[in-house]
Amino acid sequence: MKPTNLKEIYLVRYADDFKIFCRDYKTAQKIFIATKNWLKERLDLEISTEKSKVTNVRKNHTEYLGIKLKVEKKKEKFVCQSKMCDKAISKTIEKLKEQVKKIQKKQCSNEVSRLNAMILGSQNYYKMATQCVKDFGLINFLVTRTLDNRLKGVMTNKPKFSESYKKLYGNYHGVIRTVQNVTIFPIYGCKTKNATSMTQKVCNYTIEGRELVHEKIKGYKQIITYLLNNNVEGSVEYNDNRVSLIVGQRGKCGVTGNALKIGMMECHHKKPKELGGSDEYKNLIWMTYDVHKLVHCTIKETIDKYLNRIKLDEKGLESVNALRKLVGNSII
Repeated sequence: MKPTNLKEIYLVRYADDFKIFCRDYKTAQKIFIATKNWLKERLDLEISTEKSKVTNVRKNHTEYLGIKLKVEKKKEKFVCQSKMCDKAISKTIEKLKEQVKKIQKKQCSNEVSRLNAMILGSQNYYKMATQCVKDFGLINFLVTRTLDNRLKGVMTNKPKFSESYKKLYGNYHGVIRTVQNVTIFPIYGCKTKNATSMTQKVCNYTIEGRELVHEKIKGYKQIITYLLNNNVEGSVEYNDNRVSLIVGQRGKCGVTGNALKIGMMECHHKKPKELGGSDEYKNLIWMTYDVHKLVHCTIKETIDKYLNRIKLDEKGLESVNALRKLVGNSII
């Protein structure tokens, strides 16, 4: 189409935030005006004058979803280099420091685990940036200084590696910081990983697109069909969420990981409705019939019977005990 008068552009969108990339400045100016007019006339939407502008990415950075993008020359071609934007770095540092202060005030393992979750969450998002190693090196330097100052009296260098730590950071050999028997994840432990996008062929309105959708759920498609055709007594929210949850759990028990079977599975309210629980997605879990019995039973002989039948590992037993506590039963 290059011999035509059509302009070559690339549109990248996430929700209502998008970037349009053009070959040259003149085309960019035309597309900017055309886009602004189209949004106003067709959708009655005003664009943000602060966020919306034309940028030459060979000379300046452009920000998108917390990432700074710039094109730089590499050998005989130009490639995109990316890093965390300044605001994202400042916000991440502030967020982690605030959690360190909470640990100082309330010294418990849950708060340390929450810090680890925040570190991992930030790394998982920003690892798409090509220069994330440098960014997290800076964050690590500033946050660990706060860690060492505020938790000096309660922090040790004795490792208490969780399975997650071994899996994610087993190759890192930096300074160990352990608080309340929980080793803090290394903030610098982040490597670039290409962000993979979903295939555009997945679509509910084409034969090929539907086949791709069905391919993903082929292992538990029968269960979904059964649930769609057999609503149970309860709210619309509950009936909708239990179908969504089957897909979310990939047709497997939320405790044992075993495949669910029609007639031998139960959708359980983590916090019972009589205790103030709801039909929200996050308050539901699918499990096998035996596991569901184990969560609710109180007689020792019955508990032993189902424990012998299910044969839970350590992680599975922890999950069952967490669910038993929510329904008001003692741990086993």
